[in-house]
Amino acid sequence: MSGIDLILAVGLFGAFIQLFAFVLNILGKISYNSFSYISANAFGCVFTSYYALMTGSIPFLVLEVVWGAFAFYKLAGKFLKK
Repeated sequence: MSGIDLILAVGLFGAFIQLFAFVLNILGKISYNSFSYISANAFGCVFTSYYALMTGSIPFLVLEVVWGAFAFYKLAGKFLKK
């Protein structure tokens, strides 16, 4: 697997995580406020942010970093409440 193939695989993996959580939420299987939904978004953003950075897609990088930052913020709040 070449370097660009690995970068693409990382980006697709992150997008899959986020989209899978989104579909489960839309189908009513998980709540938008659930640990699984928030963590899927947070960790999916790590992979998609890496992809955006490595491919030079600055608008996508900004989107994913902000999205991920808020997801990790919400995740931290869930841990601190316990």
